[in-house]
Amino acid sequence: MLDVIEGDLLTVSGRDYPIKSVAEWSGQKVTPTFRRLASLSAATKRSTKDDATGKRTAATTHLSNLTCTPLDPVSAELASSMGLDTPHELKQCFLGDTSGFVHVVIEDLKR
Repeated sequence: MLDVIEGDLLTVSGRDYPIKSVAEWSGQKVTPTFRRLASLSAATKRSTKDDATGKRTAATTHLSNLTCTPLDPVSAELASSMGLDTPHELKQCFLGDTSGFVHVVIEDLKR
C-alpha cells in the first residue's frame, strides 16, 4: 500500500487538498481500463515535526509520479458512515502507482 496518511496533502492540477481518509483498495482487480481512468498526475505532500522547535514544518513533496482518477463528490451516506463532519465539500479519488491503488477522500476548501 502507498505511504499515504490522513493529514497529508494531495496535489492534483496544481492544487493542494487535505486528505481526510485513506483506505487500501483491495479485492478489486486493477484492469487496463481502470489505469486509463487514472489519467491525472498527482503527488502527496507531508509536513513533519521539527525536533528542535517542536513545530510542524511546511509540507514538502512526499510521493510523486502518482496517477489518480478525477475527483468525484462523496455521497452523503459515505461521508456519514466514515464519520467525516466538515463544512467543506468532500471528494474522492483512487490514487496509485505501479504497486496498486488506495481510495482517498479529500476536503475541497473552495478557495
